[in-house]
Amino acid sequence: MMGTTCTRRRPAGRSVWSPLVVSVLAAGLLGLPPGGPLAATAGAETGLFEPDSLEISLPQAVEMARELNPGIRSAGVATRIQSRAVAAEGARFGRQVTADVSYADERAPSISALENVQMATSSVYTAGVGLAQELASGGRIGVRFTNSRYSSNAAYRTIDPVYQSGLALELSQPLLRGRGEVNRTALHLAQNELSIAEIALDEEGRDLTASVSAAYWDLYFALENLAVQRQLEDGARRVLETVRARAEMGADPRAAILQAEVGAARREADIVAAEGQVRQAEDELRSLLGLDQDPAHWTTRLVPTSVPRLEDSGRDLNAGVEAALEASPAYRRAEVQTQSLDLQVALARDQTRPEVNLSARLGLTGIGASYGDNMEVLGEGDGRSWGGSLALVVPLGKDPETERHQQRLLEKERSQIDLERLRLGIVQQVREQYRLVEINRRQSEVAGLSVRLAEQNVAEEEQRLALGLSTVREVLDAQDELAESRVSLLRAVVDYNRARIEWTRLTGESD
Repeated sequence: MMGTTCTRRRPAGRSVWSPLVVSVLAAGLLGLPPGGPLAATAGAETGLFEPDSLEISLPQAVEMARELNPGIRSAGVATRIQSRAVAAEGARFGRQVTADVSYADERAPSISALENVQMATSSVYTAGVGLAQELASGGRIGVRFTNSRYSSNAAYRTIDPVYQSGLALELSQPLLRGRGEVNRTALHLAQNELSIAEIALDEEGRDLTASVSAAYWDLYFALENLAVQRQLEDGARRVLETVRARAEMGADPRAAILQAEVGAARREADIVAAEGQVRQAEDELRSLLGLDQDPAHWTTRLVPTSVPRLEDSGRDLNAGVEAALEASPAYRRAEVQTQSLDLQVALARDQTRPEVNLSARLGLTGIGASYGDNMEVLGEGDGRSWGGSLALVVPLGKDPETERHQQRLLEKERSQIDLERLRLGIVQQVREQYRLVEINRRQSEVAGLSVRLAEQNVAEEEQRLALGLSTVREVLDAQDELAESRVSLLRAVVDYNRARIEWTRLTGESD
């Protein structure tokens, strides 16, 4: 699945030093290039993982989430829905073909001596086809061909039945209200809504990437914290073995053994709590990846293979602010909404104009005793007709459209103020995140130094205990300080990487 590998792992032996401490001290504090994979995967190292586990890197986790996460899939469908709305608005300016057929039959007593019949009858059959085009100018142009057959029993008709055809060109065009680009406002608004849907999809992807990355490092922290607790337990058992050996030689009282056993038991309780944190972090990451949709993956253990970094990528605050303004989904969405308000203002202004509509018609007609004669006369063009009209509508009194126009202008003014406020908020966010990244990086360096000093202190106290120059309590306290220093280093490194994740989410810059 997307380059990930699912392997069966056996619990490995416990190592003395945490792989994170080794890699961070080497890469971040000693200036060495970051090492490749972990010396031993934390989950395997602690014996936590069950036989079925999934080794996955951070890029693979993000890719898997983008394919399986329901939220981003829903956002993708929303984008396709809006694409259809744009297509529907664009289709309004397409061509239309019309066709119609009608038949009418009449029978009534004669009221004219010219008809020379007691009961007058007539029948009319009509068929027509046409082609029309909606114009971007707001008008409509079309051509229509009709053909009819009329028959009657009236005596005065010298030709019966009579065939008649007509070919007409019709045009209608508004001259003030509804003229020009304003007719494409609905299309432009639909396109803006599509842009907003695409921005929402991009935002969903960024947020998902940030959430997956944060959950990934939380799981890494939980696993490494468990490794630290395991190492702390090893240290407590070494103390217990040392005290037992000295008690057998009579160098230490039996009470020291009880004190060492209590310390070892407390370490085991800490391991149980750390294992619970691992399970919780796994569930959160599994849910983001979409793996919880399949019950078969509910018990699959996730094994992170990526290692957090401490190197500084040379961020520039000013460049980050500019990038954030260009990349921010909220800011981009607000800009598109402001553009939509501009369109609505133009539409409202157009509605305040008087209605002046022009229409024109130019036609040819043909008539004959047969369909052939009829078409021949139509082709000669002797039967011609034309006409036109101009209609004017002007509101009297207070026009509601004028008030709506003023309303739209105020809405636009408010949107511009909101856009400026949003810009200032984004600038503040970027500045705060820039400081947070730098602070977390420096805290990681300081925490690394504390770990080295605590390691030296533990080694000295254990040697002093073996010589009888230290107590069990002093050794256990030194081990506690070492564990706290290692966990602090873990948290500082993870927090630094989480801060980088948020910086990337804000600015859109590659990490």
